[in-house]
Amino acid sequence: MTNDSLALFFHFAGLAMLFVGYGLEWIVSAFLRGATTTDQVRAWLRVYRTSLPVSGPGLLVLILSGGYLAQVKGAMKNGWMSASMIAIVLALGIGFMLILPRVKAIRAALPEGSAALPANATAVLRAPGLPTLIRVRAMMALGIVYLMTVKPDTFLSSLLVLAAAIVLGLLASAPTFSKSKAA
Repeated sequence: MTNDSLALFFHFAGLAMLFVGYGLEWIVSAFLRGATTTDQVRAWLRVYRTSLPVSGPGLLVLILSGGYLAQVKGAMKNGWMSASMIAIVLALGIGFMLILPRVKAIRAALPEGSAALPANATAVLRAPGLPTLIRVRAMMALGIVYLMTVKPDTFLSSLLVLAAAIVLGLLASAPTFSKSKAA
C-alpha cells in the first residue's frame, strides 16, 4: 500500500462521511417543516445534531487528504482546484453563518414542555431558508466532486460548474417555497 492509495482511501471515506452528514441535514430540514408539536421538533433536532459530528470530521479528512493528493500530483495551481477551494470556503460560510443561526432560532422559538407549536415557531419552521441553504450546500459539494473527477481545463469553466450546482440546489428547494406560501 502506497501513501497515495492510503490518502485516496481517506479521501473517499471523508467524502462518504460528508454526504452522510449532509443527507441527515437534508432529511431533517424536510421533516422539521411538517412538525406540529415541540416534541416532534426536538426529536428532529436531535437527529440534526448527529450530522455535524459526521460531516465535520469528514470534511476535515477530505481537506487534509485532498491537500496531500493535490500537492503530490502537482494540482494545486489548476483552475478546478482553486474553484473547489472557493466552494469549500463558501460552503463553510453557509454552514456556520447561515444554517447554524437558523437552527438556533428554531430551538429558541420552542416553548417548554410538549405543547403545540406557537405561531412564531411555526413560521420559523416553515420558512424556506433552512432547507434551501442545506440543499444548495449539498449540491455545491456534489459540484466539487464533479470538479475533482472531471478536472475542467479552466478556472472559468470550473466556476460555471459550481454555479450550475447552486442552481440545482435552488431547483431542489423549489417545493419548499410553494409550501411556505400555502402554509
